[in-house]
Amino acid sequence: MISVTAALSEFVAQAIFVFTCTGAATGTASAFNRNTDAPDFQGDDVQAALPVPFVQTVALTFGLTITVLAYATGNKSGAQINGAVTLGLAAAGELAPVQAVVNICAQLLGSMLGSGLLSLVVRKGSDRTGGLGTNAVARGYSPRQAFLGEAIMVFVLMYTVLETACNKKNKANLALAPIAIGFAVYIGHTILIPIDGCSINPTRSFGPAVVATIQDRGGQHFKHFWVFVIGPVTGALVAVAYYKFINQLQDSESEPEAEPKKVEKVEDRSEKV
Repeated sequence: MISVTAALSEFVAQAIFVFTCTGAATGTASAFNRNTDAPDFQGDDVQAALPVPFVQTVALTFGLTITVLAYATGNKSGAQINGAVTLGLAAAGELAPVQAVVNICAQLLGSMLGSGLLSLVVRKGSDRTGGLGTNAVARGYSPRQAFLGEAIMVFVLMYTVLETACNKKNKANLALAPIAIGFAVYIGHTILIPIDGCSINPTRSFGPAVVATIQDRGGQHFKHFWVFVIGPVTGALVAVAYYKFINQLQDSESEPEAEPKKVEKVEDRSEKV
């Protein structure tokens, strides 16, 4: 049975997530992180042009927002708020495939709504990202490098979700799962913001790209969009495979060895003649 509550929760949470997090980027991004080619910086000057406080500010916003929304909506939908995570949960058997499809559709709509609302608040001329926080492979990096980075950091995120929120062995720490997941999102952004603005979430990337394209906010917002879909999905599925393997291995090692059967000596009770 499809849960409308879960789908609606994912829709609203994704809208809030995109509005809040990409909104933080639109007001603080450096020229290097704009979705344009950043002509002022080339070669080795690229990294020097990226202010560390900006990276930390946006990374913390993403991580803390996920933590807040996970606590707020976790009992409604599991607070997936990420198409790659939703797909991973379905692959792990933690979510019905039909519900996963419905949730992803709700996330995509929520992402567009969040970005649309942000466009009403942040005018084109005030948008320091040049595209409502859309993701783009930065100068000095290749799409393959960005793909690998996205896959690795989603692996970290997906594995954290499975072990902290799904694994019954960690039931005692379930209340702390949103904090661990938020930290995983934060870590991913500290690494990937200079590389591609950090997606680790296909549905988060979709809304801003659509709205920025419709409003003609400059740049080719879907140029490397496959990186922000295939990369996270690959990382999530590999994490699921590793999660199943490592837990099956743990279970096999923890099973008590069968004790050898004791052979009882049968006394010869035959009467002596």
